[in-house]
Amino acid sequence: MDNPLPTLGMMISYLLFVLWLGPLYMRDRKPMDLRRVIIFYNMFQVLLSGYMFYEHLMAGWLRGYSLTCQTVDYDDGPLSRRMFNLCYVYYLSKLSEFADTVFFVLRKKQSQITDLHVYHHSLTPMEAWILTKFIAGGNATFPNVINNFVHVLMYFYYMLSAMGPRYQKYLWWKKYMTEVQIIQFILCIAHCINALVSGCPFPRFISTLLLINASIFLVLFMNFYIQSYKHKAAIAKPIESSKVQEVTEDNKLSNEETTTTTTATLTEINNNSIVSVESLLEKSGKPLPPAADQHNTDSCEHMELSSPENCLDETITDISLQTELPKDVIESTEGLRQRIVTLEELQLVPEHPSRVEELAK
Repeated sequence: MDNPLPTLGMMISYLLFVLWLGPLYMRDRKPMDLRRVIIFYNMFQVLLSGYMFYEHLMAGWLRGYSLTCQTVDYDDGPLSRRMFNLCYVYYLSKLSEFADTVFFVLRKKQSQITDLHVYHHSLTPMEAWILTKFIAGGNATFPNVINNFVHVLMYFYYMLSAMGPRYQKYLWWKKYMTEVQIIQFILCIAHCINALVSGCPFPRFISTLLLINASIFLVLFMNFYIQSYKHKAAIAKPIESSKVQEVTEDNKLSNEETTTTTTATLTEINNNSIVSVESLLEKSGKPLPPAADQHNTDSCEHMELSSPENCLDETITDISLQTELPKDVIESTEGLRQRIVTLEELQLVPEHPSRVEELAK
């Protein structure tokens, strides 16, 4: 803590490794299996963040600290010493978080190493060093309290994620995790603005730096949130609609093809039967009666039946067994029935009282 050079050296080493040396080393190697290491690392960070959150409350924020304006206590009292020691632990925790990016490199997860990720992990150690060296307490520890709470949730999420697919069903709250982080920076910005506007006797230079840093993080996290959730959701909706439309059109086309094929097959069968009837009539030398129309009320005069009721019974089989058929199929079938009845009248085929019934079946 004597000077910032050791911290700057660690920051530069971190950047060199994650941006150049690490990817170069892993270029021709397989990704490392670090699942167990990552699980225990995340568990350690959950416990450490929980401890620091508790200590921040017990060393000041539940022991008389003011949310509107809290100056630094430089006395060597028990609470002041407790907060100072906590700030040093907080500084060391930011150095330990370099491992987040190192794991990404060794597992060849370069897509996870975003500008936001690198900016956050490379800058926070220097901030924590300034905090511990000059202002170990007061308003500057307010962002730490919120950050520790957020890290408990965040590293718990990472721990579950590293434990395998069977725990994926418990990770539905990823989106809300990002929203909590955004709320964190909004609270920090509001706290800094209040300190600057109200004339709080806390170093204005530090409040300004904290305000700028929180604003940058807010912009970066908002951009990440929009790109990850809002933008993808907006793209997914038209894609989903187009897929539904394609499926609907495919089903419609399939139904039309099926109907056309079925109708063509039935028409072909009926036409073949009619051609056979016409051939028989030509051989007998008798004229062909006009084809019956199901809408023509005079169709029974060619059958010499005793009553319209009997005509209806013979031409339309058992109304109780009606089925829904296409109109062109019904018309073709009726024409076929009329011609068969005509053949029976001309005695070209043996009389059979149930001939029409059997044909209808």
